[in-house]
Amino acid sequence: MNVLNRSDDVVVYAIPEQNIRRVFEIGEEKTNINEEELNALVQTDGGRTLLNEYLMVDDPNWVDEHLGEVPIEYFWRFPEIKSCMLFDTEELFKDTLEFAPEGVIDVIKRLAYETPLADLNKIKAIYERTGFDVQAALELNKDRPKPVQEKKERLRKKV
Repeated sequence: MNVLNRSDDVVVYAIPEQNIRRVFEIGEEKTNINEEELNALVQTDGGRTLLNEYLMVDDPNWVDEHLGEVPIEYFWRFPEIKSCMLFDTEELFKDTLEFAPEGVIDVIKRLAYETPLADLNKIKAIYERTGFDVQAALELNKDRPKPVQEKKERLRKKV
């Protein structure tokens, strides 16, 4: 099965009985994770929360059987999240903020200042739901100097 880290942070879990330790970088998807590993993860402390809120298991049958009913947004990937932010009505967007897993909310916050999000009502909704001030983040990023990559001098010279 494929498992995607949708959160805005690194996700790590360990299953000592199977001698497994996995590290998911931001946005990383790992393929071919077997069902036994995920079944064991659900049984560990915090494993169910990781799978419900931050990781996405790309197998609806397994999710239905082991996690129960999940919100529609559980299976959203980055394009669907971005589409929701840019094109959905304010009502649908607020509904998403209300019911989506925390990993989806993390992506919404990140995309809101990276894209940047221009709809002030959606920006206000993000602030009311999460306390994250998109406009302040945009202001901070505006003043931050862009990293300048210096041209490296070649060690080997043309003759």
